[in-house]
Amino acid sequence: MIKFLIAGVLRDRSRSLFPILTVFIGTAITVLMAGYIGGVMPDMIRMSAHLDAGHVKVTSQGYFEDRTQMPLDMALEDAEEIIVQLEAQFPDMMWKARTRFGGLLDIPDENGETRAQTTVSAQAADLITPGSTELDYLKIRSSIQNGSLPSDPFDIIISQSMAESYGLTIGDHVTLMSSTINGSMSFQNFRVAGTVVFGVAALDKGGAIFTDIEGARMALDMEGGSTEILGFFKDDEYTSERAQVVTDWINSNLSVEGDTYSPIAFRFEDVNEFAAMMQWAGAFIFIISGVFIAIMFIVLWNSGLMNGLRRYGEVGLRLAIGEAKGHVYRSMLVESTLIGAIGTIFGTILGLFFVYLLQEYGVDISGMGISDTGNGIYYPDVIRGKIIPACFYIGFVPGIIAPFLGALVSGRGIYKRQTASLFKELET
Repeated sequence: MIKFLIAGVLRDRSRSLFPILTVFIGTAITVLMAGYIGGVMPDMIRMSAHLDAGHVKVTSQGYFEDRTQMPLDMALEDAEEIIVQLEAQFPDMMWKARTRFGGLLDIPDENGETRAQTTVSAQAADLITPGSTELDYLKIRSSIQNGSLPSDPFDIIISQSMAESYGLTIGDHVTLMSSTINGSMSFQNFRVAGTVVFGVAALDKGGAIFTDIEGARMALDMEGGSTEILGFFKDDEYTSERAQVVTDWINSNLSVEGDTYSPIAFRFEDVNEFAAMMQWAGAFIFIISGVFIAIMFIVLWNSGLMNGLRRYGEVGLRLAIGEAKGHVYRSMLVESTLIGAIGTIFGTILGLFFVYLLQEYGVDISGMGISDTGNGIYYPDVIRGKIIPACFYIGFVPGIIAPFLGALVSGRGIYKRQTASLFKELET
């Protein structure tokens, strides 16, 4: 019977071509979307972790509550001591101190008089220690356009757009006015060492500057302190379960409930809106599958009804010669499954081909202005897919279920045929 049905599907194109094409296209799109999510999500997590959240973030309880205001008076004063403890407890992780602070950048003219002033958002990290990963994690090394990497604690890196807007050149000195950890005013001269273009709107167009953390500590009177400590797994692969073990230990052994200056740890997805996005992304593949099942079901249901009308005489003849209605119905279900399998196999191959192209070549979105969502979630400049295990089987979900459901519903008309009227129908 299976051999007979396969021969019918292959020989009668009017019966199988349209359903196979429908399944083929739907499956290919499903596989492509699975590969897209499988490639974009890890890259987005990696980039967002490097630039903002870390795999684990440690701050004081008070700082985290008011983190949008970057309150330096809530900084971790013993950050280096905490890092020593964390490195001993979690040798599979790297721990980096970073400090975020705001200020007013004073730009002098050739006579040393104020020529322009602008508000800036500064981020301090270990930029000059040999072997530090911060230049790569913050994308400074790969994004440098003019000048050089910092070599002195009082060197700063600014965006190329800021340099052009205010006429700054490499080697110019500027004054950063801010407040210290104790609330007093701070005035510190910095030298422009280089300019960068990140391809991230929030960093390129905003007033973001980068400096070495030791220079920031001297300027802000916070020796050994920082506003946050970021932890990164050395293999750079993030999982919620691994991060949960780390945060549980920190919050149980280092955190004191109710103490605003006490450290508290958060997983990557607990910072900003990552958790909701990761949950949505995890369900996205199944949502796509459900959508295509519904669409293809409706299309193939109608196709089955049309085929039922066209094959009216065939079904009547099979019933007239004594074939059971249930057998006819089941054979149509098997036929629909075969059609779905053929369309799914070829659709999966095409989808994998497109995912491979997306994985190897990517799509550059740096000029589209969507690299940053404005809440600490960063998209990579080049969108790349990834051939993940789900790409090989996810297409079979809509590809098999949809035509089966279509035949299941449209084939019910077989049971409404009256055997007594078959010969009269055949005569006409």
